[in-house]
Amino acid sequence: MEKIDGVVERIVFSSQQGDFSVFRVQKLPEGQSVTMTIHTPPPLIGQEFTAHGEWIEHPRFGPQFKVTTMTTRKPNSTQAIEKFLSSGRIKGIGPVVARKIVDMFGEDTLRVIELEPEKLLQISGIGKKTLQKIVSSYEEEGELREIILWLEEHGISGAYAGRIFASYGSRAMEIMEQNPYQLAADISGIGFTLADQLAQSLGIEKNDRQRLIFGLDFYLQQIVLKGHCCLPEMELINRVARMLGVEKEEVNLALKDSLERERFAYEYMGGENLIYPYYLYQAEREVAERLEEIRDNVEKLPADDAGEIIERWELDCHLKLSLGQKQAIEEMLNTGILVLTGGPGTGKTTVVRGMIAVLEHLGQKVILGAPTGRAAKRLSESTGKKASTMHRLLEATGEINEADNGSIFQRDSEEPLEADAIILD
Repeated sequence: MEKIDGVVERIVFSSQQGDFSVFRVQKLPEGQSVTMTIHTPPPLIGQEFTAHGEWIEHPRFGPQFKVTTMTTRKPNSTQAIEKFLSSGRIKGIGPVVARKIVDMFGEDTLRVIELEPEKLLQISGIGKKTLQKIVSSYEEEGELREIILWLEEHGISGAYAGRIFASYGSRAMEIMEQNPYQLAADISGIGFTLADQLAQSLGIEKNDRQRLIFGLDFYLQQIVLKGHCCLPEMELINRVARMLGVEKEEVNLALKDSLERERFAYEYMGGENLIYPYYLYQAEREVAERLEEIRDNVEKLPADDAGEIIERWELDCHLKLSLGQKQAIEEMLNTGILVLTGGPGTGKTTVVRGMIAVLEHLGQKVILGAPTGRAAKRLSESTGKKASTMHRLLEATGEINEADNGSIFQRDSEEPLEADAIILD
């Protein structure tokens, strides 16, 4: 790993998330200009630094020094200070005002801004409102740098500093020191494993209550990613205790505390408690209630001649349905919800085709949908009818609802799909 000492000349690129920057520097003492990249917010223009990393060859931009760790120092020459203040990073100061400030205070400029900012009112062009803007912006820069250094001291990439500061502001250090596990809940990209690494660096005990609670939450989220909504209580306790390396009783107490605070929810079924993330428990109940409402309030279709319609369809298609297949089609006319199950080759597709034929004969508008594009194409090919993905049916906007982090759709309970029957495969 190579070491470079230098001073920052200009910022080439800085991502909005604060997790990647490209900047030009002047190497010290030789004065050669080079390009550097780092997975953190950019350093300050005019700032001196010591960086460790390696040289890489970018296919488009040529040689770049990829920084692994960087230690920065405040600009200490009048030229470096003026560059920093002129960079646009400090709101309220442009190149002209920066020159005036440095001309008046020289190498003492940054100390004045930090400790005696009222002296800046002596500069023409700086009033009380502008002064307030300058002080606030300068403090934010300092706090962001402090978070980066603190994270790296504890073995965590400073790339997360921008997101942390955006979420917590001036309370960032306090929150990270008191409950590092909160980062896993609030900061994109920081999961339980990284937060746990930080907690261990801070000396937090393995059986700390917050660690146990967030460990339970982490494990439940892992089973959600596999398509499950809940886990039996004892199975959850055993697995989390093993994962965290603690006693089962300690996890059990943390789980009881979480249930009382409605962080998790439970449903007693089959002789045991099933533990849910609270939001999924609510969602599952709402779905069940909505399905019951649809089932019980449907306007039944006339089924007197259903048998004759099915027979004519069988003749037209040269098919012979089994008794079970006919019953499924007839039942569809009498209920608002029908779940059709069966393994491969049991005739589900044939039943669906029969359902469509009967519904269309009765003048009903039918819509077909499937979870994925491939499944929708397969459904369309097997029925001879147009089928769409569920996202397209519900007219997904591509936007995210900030309240629950879910997708936003144009179609919902207030603007339902314009159809008499919907078949989802």
